[in-house]
Amino acid sequence: MQAYAEATLTDQEGRGLWLAMFRDVQAQRLMVPSFARTLAKLVLLFALLAAALCLAWSGSSWTLPGAYAALALLLAQFAFIGHDAGHGSIGRNSAVNRAFGQLAMTLVTGLAFDEWIARHRAHHQYCQDETRDPDMAVAFVVSLTEGSKQGKGALGRFLTRTQPVHIWLLSFLFGHSQRHLSQAAVFANPRHWRLDAAMLVPHYALWFGIPCGLLGVPFLAALLAYLIPLTLLGPYLAAIFWVNHIGMPLVRRVESFSFFEHQVVTSRTITNPPAWNWLFGGLNFQIEHHLFPQVPSARLPALQAIVREHFERHRIAYHGVTWSEAVRSIVAHLRLVARAA
Repeated sequence: MQAYAEATLTDQEGRGLWLAMFRDVQAQRLMVPSFARTLAKLVLLFALLAAALCLAWSGSSWTLPGAYAALALLLAQFAFIGHDAGHGSIGRNSAVNRAFGQLAMTLVTGLAFDEWIARHRAHHQYCQDETRDPDMAVAFVVSLTEGSKQGKGALGRFLTRTQPVHIWLLSFLFGHSQRHLSQAAVFANPRHWRLDAAMLVPHYALWFGIPCGLLGVPFLAALLAYLIPLTLLGPYLAAIFWVNHIGMPLVRRVESFSFFEHQVVTSRTITNPPAWNWLFGGLNFQIEHHLFPQVPSARLPALQAIVREHFERHRIAYHGVTWSEAVRSIVAHLRLVARAA
């Protein structure tokens, strides 16, 4: 049966535990914006993006696979900067963070920053609430919970039964779906998302206008450079996103939990060698990130030390597992829902 978490701490108890960690976080200045570091990273990424695009647009059959793979990795790194910007960890005011987010995310990746961060903040607020968490709003191809399969037609029920297998194949479309859903929301309401709509113009100019209009690149070459890296990016994003919450307990009523306990019981941290942290963009520290979303991703290892020390002191369960253990948990959960279907 689907697991549901029940609150065990009062709001005052949860607030006290969080404030104790917050004082240590402040003492170590972990929430100080990382403007200079992120700016330097963004400049480097743009230089690497230019080189990878040149290879993708004019390279030979020998260099194209490497160019496409490099573009996929670069798109992820730009998205990680957008994620930090969305949580206000780059600049001291919202305008700076929004500028970084629009440049790194909307301009380069095509994922509309303002629209995406609105959904992402709702995910933090309503994490694992299947009626209000946007990340659980998968309407057709999979059923993340027993409740989500209700109301599906025959094809939807069939897909639910086979989801432990086909979800990994569909991960190749994950990046495309995220870009499409975000842009569709912007085009449906351009007045509300006016900055996103404006920034999508230079986005398409970057990927099609410059190569085809100024550099004489064939449209097919530009199209492949736009689509193939995002296809390769899909399984990569799935590998670092899906392990964070899928299979963790649901919450029936977020308001019954303290902020501290809600974030702790619904999130899963991935324990991995420090050398691989860049690959996850800090998303492996999911418990830490949900407790202190404004801490820049580069400082999450230091935050983890504080969180684990407090958890051990107060005998609080810390859901930290290896990546392979997390994947096994996801498969087991999808099979459970599939059998219930």
